[in-house]
Amino acid sequence: MRSSLAIASATTTALIALAAPAGVQAISLDQACQTFAAKLSAAQASGDTQKAQTIYSEGSKRIASRFNGATCPNVTAPTP
Repeated sequence: MRSSLAIASATTTALIALAAPAGVQAISLDQACQTFAAKLSAAQASGDTQKAQTIYSEGSKRIASRFNGATCPNVTAPTP
C-alpha cells in the first residue's frame, strides 16, 4: 500500500509541475511598458501602420489587464 501511495504522490507532483508555465517570471509595470514601447517603435519604424495600431491596441489592453487598469503614460497611440 505504501508504494502505491508514494507513486501516486510522485505522479501528482510531476503533473502539477508540468501544468505550470516554464520560465514565467513576474515583471514590473515599468518593464512591461518598456517592452511595449519597443515593440510599438519597431512597428512604426517599419512603416507598417496597421501593425503599429494592432500592437498599440492589444498592448494597451494587456497592460491594463495585467496591472489592474494601469497604462503606460509614455507610450502614445500611433498616427494612422
